[in-house]
Amino acid sequence: MGKLISLISFVVLFLAACEPEYIPTPPTMLAPSTQAAVSTNIPLSTNRPQPTSIPLATQGPLRVNPAQRAAITSLSSTLNLPADQIKVISAQAVTWPNGCMGVQRMGVICTDQQVPGYIIVLAVNSKQYEFHTNRDGSEIVPSEGIQTSGTAQDVVKKYLASALGMDTGQITVASDTEVEWPDSCLGVAQDGVMCAMIVTPGHLITLQANSLQYEFHTNEDGSEIQPATLALTWKRNGGIAGFCDSLTVYLSGEVSGDNCKADVRNGRLLSTEMTQLETWITQFGQINLDASDPVNASDRMTRQLSLFGNGGAQPSRADPQALFSWAQDLYLRLYK
Repeated sequence: MGKLISLISFVVLFLAACEPEYIPTPPTMLAPSTQAAVSTNIPLSTNRPQPTSIPLATQGPLRVNPAQRAAITSLSSTLNLPADQIKVISAQAVTWPNGCMGVQRMGVICTDQQVPGYIIVLAVNSKQYEFHTNRDGSEIVPSEGIQTSGTAQDVVKKYLASALGMDTGQITVASDTEVEWPDSCLGVAQDGVMCAMIVTPGHLITLQANSLQYEFHTNEDGSEIQPATLALTWKRNGGIAGFCDSLTVYLSGEVSGDNCKADVRNGRLLSTEMTQLETWITQFGQINLDASDPVNASDRMTRQLSLFGNGGAQPSRADPQALFSWAQDLYLRLYK
């Protein structure tokens, strides 16, 4: 019996020695894209949109992206400094929770639509400035007020010079009147934009360039600028698709659109569009066009366009169609 027990013990020890050592299986790692998706489900401690870092464009006027360029131009105009003295510190992609791009101003009512855009931080010497923009830089607001350098006239002249692609020396001030605007929109009503009824001290400034006059409404220091010289308005309503679209174009190139979804969008004319508009403005006087369907037509669509020119010529037979096509193409580009 003693020999049998010894034999069994030997076999057990032999098998234990031959069994491979146990190594814990490492946990399965999520793919990078899956990890990112999981992390976005973690509740944020603030309402500020979670930024995503993007590579900075190399510093220089031809290498920055449109949103960075718009921020530089805005700060350059506000501080009355050359653009080459401004550095881009960071740019982060975000989706803003509202039409004010996350910057709430007293008396300003924000739409609820989300706006893809950027947080852009600029620096002048050791001081930094944060701007919130949409994706293409056509809408831009500083995260907090920036003290302007120079008068409201200086700021507006630089703004128009940038819009028209000319030097400020080619622009003259025709008039500058101190006013109290009746609302937060500086007295300029726009389709789809609600203005708080809060009195805002400011200026009505009229500039002259290339034989044309441009009216601007500003607050006291010129940190808020609203173009006020209408160049063209366009509307279409009805039809099978149920359109209710409108477009407002200002002489200095700003564009504002609105539609049935209360989706207000802002942008700027391209250089080719600006050239064509200026040609019509100098050629024709004020003209009102109506290309609506007959009153009794089924699914009737109305199409109306007004051009606020200062010329004396009358449009030819082909001009109305060209104007309507130009406006519709511009609207489609704004809402693409």
